Amino acid sequence: MEKIKLTEKEVEYLNDFVKMGVAMRELTRAHILLLVNDGKKRF
Repeated sequence: MEKIKLTEKEVEYLNDFVKMGVAMRELTRAHILLLVNDGKKRF
């Protein structure tokens, strides 16, 4: 599996996105990207 490495700007965007309270599907995807970026392998 390839590693995901988000830029600082992408992390900031996703964190803001999560705080906005958008649809659950998009929120889940944003959370997953942030977790993977932090090195988490299982959610």
